[in-house]
Amino acid sequence: LIKDGKKADSAEKGDKVSIITNQTPFYGESGGQAGDSGAMLTESARIEIHDTKRQLGKLWVHVGVVTQGDIKPGQGVDMRVDRARRTSIRANHSATHLLHEALRQVLGDHIAQKGSLQDAERTRFDVSQNTAMTDEQLAKVETLVNDEIRANSEVVTRLLPLEDAMTSGARALFGEKYDEEVRVVSMGSQKLGANHSFSVELCGGTHTQRTGDIGLFKIVSESAVSAG
Repeated sequence: LIKDGKKADSAEKGDKVSIITNQTPFYGESGGQAGDSGAMLTESARIEIHDTKRQLGKLWVHVGVVTQGDIKPGQGVDMRVDRARRTSIRANHSATHLLHEALRQVLGDHIAQKGSLQDAERTRFDVSQNTAMTDEQLAKVETLVNDEIRANSEVVTRLLPLEDAMTSGARALFGEKYDEEVRVVSMGSQKLGANHSFSVELCGGTHTQRTGDIGLFKIVSESAVSAG
């Protein structure tokens, strides 16, 4: 239990706290995906969790405020992820994978993710591209993604040794550090003659069960940033 930046023996209603548990269903912000929110309940308190962060590599830190009662380290907690928000984030993250491959098919093999943000409201995707996209290119990307959404194919996740995952053709993401065992996420249809799905990437984030769960994909803006 952390309060005011220091280890604490207790916290009460109104206190802002950071909590580390021995295990958690909450997703800690990483790989561009926003951290989960929700609630923690003990026998004596309720803590509203506003964000979950990954720190020092493998520590999941739940950030929130005590809204009822008081808490102490060592108590058991009932942890509840905000399901509606998680569902929206999952849809946006899965859409990002389809967008990545659609951009590569429309603009060329040089396209690779340089950054991203997936939260409950949208996905933002950063790539290196020396010219603005045309209206025709934007429309083609939208069509490719929505075709895969309508196909409603299963989203498949597998745990593989890193070397096996890379030789299978899975795409690794910019700036990510991977363990020796990695999670491979495959989604989208298999085209005639292809031996893999539309999108195959290394990813530790949360995703829909089927592409149709995304619903609809729409590009609302495209722009350049000073970094290129």
